Amino acid sequence: MGNKQLDIKTHLTTIDTTKSFTKVALIDLGCTSSCISRKFIQENGINTQKLLFPITCYIANGTINKSGSITDVVNMNMMIGDHIKRI
Repeated sequence: MGNKQLDIKTHLTTIDTTKSFTKVALIDLGCTSSCISRKFIQENGINTQKLLFPITCYIANGTINKSGSITDVVNMNMMIGDHIKRI
C-alpha cells in the first residue's frame, strides 16, 4: 500500500522579515486552514501575533488536540512551483 500522505516541496517566506525556508509540507486535503508547528516557529525565530481569543483545535475523532489551542498566528507566503499563496 505504501505511504498515502501527500508531501510537497515548498518555499516559505515571512512577510515581516522576509526570512526564507525550503521545507516539505504535508498537504491535508481535509484541513480548513493552514498550520505550522510551534517547534519550527521557535527554532527559526519567526515572529508571531497573539490572537485575541484562542482557537480550540479538534482532531478527526472529535477530541481536543493534546497540544492545546491556537494562540498565535504568523503571516507567510508559500510558494509551490511558480504559484505563491499567502498563508
